[in-house]
Amino acid sequence: MRIEQATSRLHFVTTEHVNWVIYDGEDGLLLIDSGYLGQWDLLRESLRQLGKDPADVAAVLITHAHADHIGGASRLTAEQGTPVYARAEEVPHLHRERLEQVGPTDVLRNALRPGVLPWALAILPLIEGQPKLAVPSAQRVPRLADGAIDLPGRPEAIAASGHTSGNTMFHFPDEGAVLVGDALVTGHRTSRREGPQLLLPMFHADERQARASLRSLEPIDAELLLPGHGPTWRGTPADAVARAMEG
Repeated sequence: MRIEQATSRLHFVTTEHVNWVIYDGEDGLLLIDSGYLGQWDLLRESLRQLGKDPADVAAVLITHAHADHIGGASRLTAEQGTPVYARAEEVPHLHRERLEQVGPTDVLRNALRPGVLPWALAILPLIEGQPKLAVPSAQRVPRLADGAIDLPGRPEAIAASGHTSGNTMFHFPDEGAVLVGDALVTGHRTSRREGPQLLLPMFHADERQARASLRSLEPIDAELLLPGHGPTWRGTPADAVARAMEG
């Protein structure tokens, strides 16, 4: 695990498998995404290194409800009552009323692609034994809408469906940063590329829509992108989109 102070208030936590972001400001502590359930100790350690603990987290924002983004959130809401925010379209996925996530069949179909099998084997210990409903209860999922959110950092929610139905990006105008989740990434164990790119088609609920949704990123005024996988990327969102579309 590595913690990079991406801006004065945004701390970018990278692990071997997935990233999350901690906003730490005078107005409170906010967690954006939260890793696998099997990375709970790493999540706590990332908070500890900032002089915080799980009880200090005011809320969790979820870009999307894949297992590698909601594991810590499920523990936080179960143990601390921490509210977890998601778009209305993503809540059924969060509760596993429906599943928009790569499964064993998808992995087998893509087994000959570079890195797919090593990736799948590496994440098994992190998801094995995860309770099916280790997610916040319906009463604890405030629905997000586009625009500013009344939470620490005043992030703005940006709909980006395609990766999942309720996939969301978060713009922190005061930090000059956009948290893009998996709408685009800058690296992944299943890719030989570096820099802004789309994940393999098997990871998207609707790849065509995922590509179209990237257009909503282009006009955003920011100079830093923080992805769910891969390192930080400095440059305009429009440039990042152009590079991602090349692949």
